[in-house]
Amino acid sequence: MNEEEVEVLKSIYESDPNFSVVNENTFQYKFILDDERFYLAEIHWPDDYPNVIPKFNLDLFSNRLLTADFKRKLIEKLTNEANEQLGMPMTYTLFESIKDFAYDGNLFQTNLTSNTNVTVLSTATTTSSALAAPVVKKEQLTKSQKRRQWNHRVGGDDGQKPRGYDWVEIVRHLSQTANRD
Repeated sequence: MNEEEVEVLKSIYESDPNFSVVNENTFQYKFILDDERFYLAEIHWPDDYPNVIPKFNLDLFSNRLLTADFKRKLIEKLTNEANEQLGMPMTYTLFESIKDFAYDGNLFQTNLTSNTNVTVLSTATTTSSALAAPVVKKEQLTKSQKRRQWNHRVGGDDGQKPRGYDWVEIVRHLSQTANRD
């Protein structure tokens, strides 16, 4: 039954670059909020799935700015949905439920400082900090992370790259090795 659900998921999300199959029991979906902000949701099937609730993972590297409250409420919602769907394939329904999830709090942390107590010295400091827009830093990736993302986007589900994806490399190679008369 799990193989059928995997085939159905692949056919539904065939042209969706936000869906990825991590392995035969783990699936991720990238939920894009705007041009610069997104979060990943990962669903892992235990051995007895669909008779048991799948495991939900929001503690991924790209989700490091999500608030703990948002993660907790989303996992509570997914757990309730999964309890209602026990015995049936539910991964698609859970991903759609995440898309429909409405959270009225702040989704992302406004700063990356640790949970230390900060005291405000005056009210003037409070008003100026309240008026300033939060600065969201762009995620900095290492070369190997960029390479892995590129390989994941270019390669399909079976790992085969489309014909002609590296034509620039071929042209450069031929220009370097051409007969120099």
